[in-house]
Amino acid sequence: MIRKKRGISRRTAVRLGLAAAVLLAALIYREAGSVPSRKSPGMLHAPGSGGAAEGRNSASPDWAISRTLNGRAHPDRPVRGGSPSASPIPQAAERRDEAAPAAAGASTARKTVYLTFDDGPSAVTPKVLEILRREGVKATFFVLGDQAKVHPVLINAIREQGNAIGNHTYNHNYKDLYSGFTHFWSQIKRTEETIRQITGERPQLVRAPGGTAGHFDDTYFHLMKQAGYLTTDWTADSGDSERKGVPAAEILKNSVRDTRSARVVLLLHDGSGHEESAKALPKIIERYKAAGYVFKTLDGSSVPVQFKARPGKGAKARAKPGKAWIAANIAPNAALFAPGQPLAVEAGKAEAVLQPGEYRMENGRYIVPLRAVVERLGGQVSWNTGTRSGRAVLNGRTIMADASGGGLVFSAGSGDQRAIVSEVTLGGGAIWVPLGDLLESAGYRLPGAASASEAQRVRAS
Repeated sequence: MIRKKRGISRRTAVRLGLAAAVLLAALIYREAGSVPSRKSPGMLHAPGSGGAAEGRNSASPDWAISRTLNGRAHPDRPVRGGSPSASPIPQAAERRDEAAPAAAGASTARKTVYLTFDDGPSAVTPKVLEILRREGVKATFFVLGDQAKVHPVLINAIREQGNAIGNHTYNHNYKDLYSGFTHFWSQIKRTEETIRQITGERPQLVRAPGGTAGHFDDTYFHLMKQAGYLTTDWTADSGDSERKGVPAAEILKNSVRDTRSARVVLLLHDGSGHEESAKALPKIIERYKAAGYVFKTLDGSSVPVQFKARPGKGAKARAKPGKAWIAANIAPNAALFAPGQPLAVEAGKAEAVLQPGEYRMENGRYIVPLRAVVERLGGQVSWNTGTRSGRAVLNGRTIMADASGGGLVFSAGSGDQRAIVSEVTLGGGAIWVPLGDLLESAGYRLPGAASASEAQRVRAS
């Protein structure tokens, strides 16, 4: 009779199963870095213990980790709350891929998210600002000129809280903006001047309404860059403007789809009707913080995000700016953002400050834009297109600036008129005059000019 071979006993099978389970658990814990393996280089022993400190407490994760962080072991009790900086051999943990929480944290800390808000300011903006303040986070606001004019207090609030301000054109009108570059340019400059009047600063950051895709062609990209602007799009879209009334839950879901990229530029809106965006914001910030991101504002230190040039069907019909227009507008504009000293003009009790690019030096004289100087000194300026001349009222005198060769003609209170031979020119949509001639026409005396470390200064009385 032939007997069949018997398999292993049930007891043996149970023992083998338990052994395999223990081994698998040990491997899982080792990969997770929760419990360093015995004799691991990441473990520290008590001085003079010869490894005896691995006794009954070696299986305690809190105790093992605290020993590693503090650089000392207490076999009788766990030590909690140790400081990583106190470890005498931090490189020990860094050599172990699976047990380097500090290194892993440093890696995630390098991830950056830029929160950006378009179309404001509006009644939603204060809610957004309060959330940002409470969370200790800064953002970048791309504002519309017409809204900035209505809400100057909010523009100052954005800036004073440490956020960045960008230019989102004047009225967001696609038909006008993308009918030709000069139309886009006109809205950018109008908004820029509005913001400058409120904050004293010109925004260099620009975001095209609807983004550059389908709107910008090579001419738009090239001339904006040549003019000194930083045009930026986004890498993540919250979807809060896809339709009216997008709920906060959907905005949150769209906003945090990608929390692995090293750099996220998130598109949100704080324009009228975007209350749900403000409602979603705390959770958005919470998710990015949990994913190890730091929050920053956009500036010129990083390469702007830009979609590829994919102009729409009507782009071919656009009229391109001529060489004369480009020479008069683009090159001079770049100087606005170039490093240099501002020019301060004191006249009586008033002062006008011109930033680098807002003035130039020719043959030892300051050449300045008529409107900028007069209005900043408290005067008024009007323009006559037919005669190519400007009319300024400053210091009780009326001054006519004739760009056709007539120089400067001024009249005092008596009504008598006098003329000054002066080089009055047109350029970049402005009337340019020698500063000294302008101040003399307004009845100021010029004792001279001085140069300080921070600014060039002209004093007149």
